[in-house]
Amino acid sequence: MMTTPELLAPAGNLNTAVTAFEHGADAVYAGLSKFNARERTENFTFEDYGRLMAYAQKHGKKVYLTFNTLIKENEVREALTMLHRICRLLPHAVIVQDLGVLSMMRHFFPHIPVHASTQMGIHNSAGMASAERLGIERVILERQVSMEELRQIREHSGIELEVFIHGALCCSLSGLCLFSSWMGGHSGNRGKCKQPCRRRYYAPEGNGFFFSANDLYTLNDIPFLKEMGIHSLKIEGRLRKSDYAAAVVDAYRLMLDAETDEVKQRLPEAREILSRALGRRWSSGFFYKDEYDRVIESEQLGGSGKACGRVLEVKNTGFAMQSFQPLRLNDRIRIQPKSGDEGPSVVVTKITKSGKPTDHIRAGEAAFIHCDKEVPGDGVVFKVGSAPEDHSALIRQLPAWEDMLRLHLKIHAGGLEASVTDRPDLPSWKISETFPAAEKRPVRVEAFVREFLKAGSERRGIRDVEAELDGEFFIAHREIRKLRQQFAEWLAANYRPPEPPQPEEHLQREEAAGITRTVALQRHADARETGRFDRIAVVEDPRPGDACILPAFCPETELPDLREQLREQIRGGVRVFRVTSLYHFELLSGIEGLTLHTAFPLPVTNHFAMDLLKAMGAEKVQLWVELEKEALLPLITAYPASAELFRYGRLPILQTRAELPAEGQITDARGAGFRIENGEVLTHLYPEAVFFLPVDDLPPVSDYTDLTRARPEESTVSRFNYDRELA
Repeated sequence: MMTTPELLAPAGNLNTAVTAFEHGADAVYAGLSKFNARERTENFTFEDYGRLMAYAQKHGKKVYLTFNTLIKENEVREALTMLHRICRLLPHAVIVQDLGVLSMMRHFFPHIPVHASTQMGIHNSAGMASAERLGIERVILERQVSMEELRQIREHSGIELEVFIHGALCCSLSGLCLFSSWMGGHSGNRGKCKQPCRRRYYAPEGNGFFFSANDLYTLNDIPFLKEMGIHSLKIEGRLRKSDYAAAVVDAYRLMLDAETDEVKQRLPEAREILSRALGRRWSSGFFYKDEYDRVIESEQLGGSGKACGRVLEVKNTGFAMQSFQPLRLNDRIRIQPKSGDEGPSVVVTKITKSGKPTDHIRAGEAAFIHCDKEVPGDGVVFKVGSAPEDHSALIRQLPAWEDMLRLHLKIHAGGLEASVTDRPDLPSWKISETFPAAEKRPVRVEAFVREFLKAGSERRGIRDVEAELDGEFFIAHREIRKLRQQFAEWLAANYRPPEPPQPEEHLQREEAAGITRTVALQRHADARETGRFDRIAVVEDPRPGDACILPAFCPETELPDLREQLREQIRGGVRVFRVTSLYHFELLSGIEGLTLHTAFPLPVTNHFAMDLLKAMGAEKVQLWVELEKEALLPLITAYPASAELFRYGRLPILQTRAELPAEGQITDARGAGFRIENGEVLTHLYPEAVFFLPVDDLPPVSDYTDLTRARPEESTVSRFNYDRELA
């Protein structure tokens, strides 16, 4: 029997989450004010997250916490404190990118399921296997996986799979984009992306938005995804409001619930509903390889929404506009400069025409929009939303829970015993009671479950109840209610929140030893042409210490070939391997006598990630290239023998499977230079400047130099974020 996948919706605030649930979402994903990949949106307070959990508990829905950014060492304590507080609410899972956060979850909060964020970049069955070994229960796949690859991954993987089905697409492979960070220290891997991919760029053959992707659309593909057995279908859009959530959830709910013989009939209706979401032009994204040339829309501004006018004049109190489409009070608009840079967003609260207030503008009319934002004089006005649904009355009725508990009940002839499953330090509650044997209608265990789910309070909810009934007894409902009330009184008197964990208990230190310098310059003639990011970096006639560099991206269909190449390298005498992605640990698992060093683009930003990778077998661990000096120092100090620095090389700041509309040298509006290079599997964007860290400015650790795309001692160099704080 075909199982209907979970429909998972985005929520940037509580009103949007409730809207998504009311329109048919099975689950939502939402983040707090920090450590989530959409920090630019409103996000949740702890109080509102408690209310969201209360709603989900009442209606049988699920809530996933997004904690999916890279965490610097000086943020570990704050991150653990936030996780400790939110995990008391028992989210149905925590979505993570950072291997260090994964380690924190498994070490301190083992009772909370962990989902691997798409930012972790898992894209093949070997990566799925690595994730399973690490205790991950679900993988949110890399968005640049084709439908055929997805089918094969599903066949070869045992844990849950989640895929994106609608919304904005990043041009770059997830978790590997350094574009925004390179351009100003605002990292997309830390929820701060400034979207330079949406800007205009200039090439000798013309200009355009060379990296601006269309939105993903899969209404037509829902039957295939259902048949394939994908566990969860995910809608992108935590920056969007409740009107977007309502339209997109309605459309995909319609297709998910359609029987096989109803699909063609319902598709036009679903498309009409979806058109109200006001996104970019639709595309199939990366699901079909013959459509990779349609991913990018290079001739149009990359802003989402529907173009509805242009700016005529800017004043201190707002701007005059010429409308293309109708606009009303409470509509949400964004004024996008023609450069593609980020424009201000405005809720339309006052409109005047010829100096007189009005509640709308018709197509073709000129009017004045009153606002206090700085508006670009060449801006195009996009309508991005309508007045949101208002669920404030319902929300006010929800308790702001601070804790949720799981209970275990044991009912036997001599009484009842109740324990808090997640708090073994709490004593069990026991009551002696003689339950009479049932002659006719014995009490069912469900009666205890239903009643004890009500044992919470305004501050504390009950997530679920597991009950065992040892015998057949007659127990009236009023007696069960009385037992529940007595337990609730005991719980209120005895429950105390758990103490937050201390990160210092986990930190290990080493003695300095074995400092080396590695030059990643391949010794075979075609090394510079094949590139180390597309293919395995073959080592011919290896000398002791020569390392084989593994590709960070390997489609499922090419895994057999990669495995054979690995076997050939090992037969040829190679014993050192550079691990650049999580899936490599699975490929090399069980092979004796190998030395593993991690390398870019596998990110390591804190000691929890260091310890996890060392436990997985890494002898050297390369620190993340985005980090500033102050973030590198504590890791170098704590791990002088195993830490390694990427010192010199030209970094790919964007990697994609999309067919880009330009190649070779390009520049941005400020004159910064870049180069687009097409490989066999991926296309890469390289900056003009070579990444360079000063040798004598940090304590001595192993160095790594990559000369596959750079000449020694180039004149144009960049220290990246070394001298500025990484946002």
